[in-house]
Amino acid sequence: MGFFGWFWKRPAPAPLYSVVNEDHVRLYQILGELRQTIGGRGDDAVSRAGKRKRMLGVVQRLIAECEDHFLREEALMVLHGFPGLAHHRAEHRALSRNVQGYASRLASGQAPITQDVSQFFKDWLTTHIRSTDRLLERFLFSACKDRDLHGEFAPGHVDMARFAAMVEQLRAARGAPERAG
Repeated sequence: MGFFGWFWKRPAPAPLYSVVNEDHVRLYQILGELRQTIGGRGDDAVSRAGKRKRMLGVVQRLIAECEDHFLREEALMVLHGFPGLAHHRAEHRALSRNVQGYASRLASGQAPITQDVSQFFKDWLTTHIRSTDRLLERFLFSACKDRDLHGEFAPGHVDMARFAAMVEQLRAARGAPERAG
């Protein structure tokens, strides 16, 4: 489990929060793929072009996964009335702009292919999880503390249908394309 075991093993503070933790694991896996792609061998022009193409594919998956993750996380915030939503959303948007900007520069051949890129995204994600996401986690533990002995939540808990509807509502408001699955 490695680095992300510290949040993966934690109990979910609210219904559906485990979805957010699963997203974090997938994001780290994609970052690992990016690191491997960057570290691949080949210094000739053909190898560099192939590496750039593979990197662009991984970065595009990272963009899609980040977008979906951010929508799910923000849906939890809206449904539970998280007061830090605006700040949290601003952090999400800033990373999205950075990743999309990098993808554009990579596609045009202007972005360097260095480990610094994957390290930047990994550092951002780690810091975000340990600080901003931790605030959300604490809020959700507090907001959802009325569990019964079987782990069920008090009346008003968020069910999967409400959660999915909120994700799609946020997606539509953002103008993001619908995603399967």
